[in-house]
Amino acid sequence: MLKILSCDKNSIAQKIGLKKDDVIVAFNGEEALDMLDVAYYDSQNTFQLTVLRGEKQISFNVKKPTGYPMGWNFYDECYIEPRWCANKCLFCFVDQLPKGQRPTLYVKDDDWRLSFVSGNYVTLTNLSERDLKRIVDKKYSPLYVSVHATNDEVRKMLLGNPRALPIMPLLQKLAQSGITMYTQVVMCPDLNDGKVLEQTVTDLMTLYPAVKNLAIVPVGLTKHRCELSKIRPVDQAVAEQTIDLVEKLDNDFFQQHGQHFAYCSDEMYVYAKRQMPNYEFYGDFEQLENGVGLVADTRYMFDLAFSDAVAEQQGNFTIVTGVSATPFMQELVDKAKSAFPKLQCNVVTVVNKFFGESVTVAGLVVGQDILQTLSNTPNVGDTLLIPRVMLREIEDVFLDGMTLEQLKQQTGKNIIVIADGYELCQAILRCE
Repeated sequence: MLKILSCDKNSIAQKIGLKKDDVIVAFNGEEALDMLDVAYYDSQNTFQLTVLRGEKQISFNVKKPTGYPMGWNFYDECYIEPRWCANKCLFCFVDQLPKGQRPTLYVKDDDWRLSFVSGNYVTLTNLSERDLKRIVDKKYSPLYVSVHATNDEVRKMLLGNPRALPIMPLLQKLAQSGITMYTQVVMCPDLNDGKVLEQTVTDLMTLYPAVKNLAIVPVGLTKHRCELSKIRPVDQAVAEQTIDLVEKLDNDFFQQHGQHFAYCSDEMYVYAKRQMPNYEFYGDFEQLENGVGLVADTRYMFDLAFSDAVAEQQGNFTIVTGVSATPFMQELVDKAKSAFPKLQCNVVTVVNKFFGESVTVAGLVVGQDILQTLSNTPNVGDTLLIPRVMLREIEDVFLDGMTLEQLKQQTGKNIIVIADGYELCQAILRCE
């Protein structure tokens, strides 16, 4: 139910006569389904709106300037409730969580609407014909699609869903309808690497430019997999082979299109012990949330601020990070100290005990592991620098439920949350 909570003063919604508790039932004579419809029509210049007021239906003809919002607000319960995932993925991270955590961690959503609204990756396995028509008709784009394999049998096996429909015809339909897509593969050794990965990359390349690009990320395995299917972790040899394959295919694509298409995540390069591509390689950094180009972007942003640095900041700083990012963070600190020798800053590596030591990325470091590490570390600075990726998007909470304020209270330290390399440089150096 799309129930209006209020209308902003002097807004279009108020001026046409909408009132508190009006229920939107239709747009242009079609049933209003959810807040996605509200957002879509709010972006249009003209439309017919039908509301239910009490037991009476009232219609309004809306005409407004381009980009001018309606100015309506809705009750919290009107917002999208995620659809539950229909898959049982072999590598599902939710299934690898320890028991007893907060309930929201165990939510398995797979909702194309949240893909459009928030950039969530979805498999599209629960997409109905009505959903597909809605996407195509209203051009809900871009979408973020977890492909994993274009070989249908391999994909069904990976998703644990024998009813999953073939992915390529669906992607082709979306591409032909003008829908832009970003794609990803969670690469599992012996399952969807090698020839299977080669087919996936080449198949998706045929859908360019509708499919803008592809991220290949190594499977994440925690220590809580004792009752789950055995998956071999990505090691140096597998990472090297994957990078070689992906870079060859991408180089051929680049020669033809002048654009890069397939990217291995930074973590893959860490496993392979190889230097990552330079900043220019990543284009618009459209796969940054997948850890693609994060190091290059951080270095670039750090250097931007560093060019304006005039002195060290007063205080003693400790950068908290995961195992994978430690050498890179130390590189940035060493660069800052070479120019400003009085800078007091060190890097502390947090080994992941919560998920298991094989989990090395900073984004999965939890509060209790930080607390334990700091308690056993001498010379911790007065100010902790915590990367934003360790916290939930909408609140300052680590994955284990510890809040940033709790960490601050238990350590007695000042804490600065760092979103990128620019903010990191500004935190430890005075820039003008």
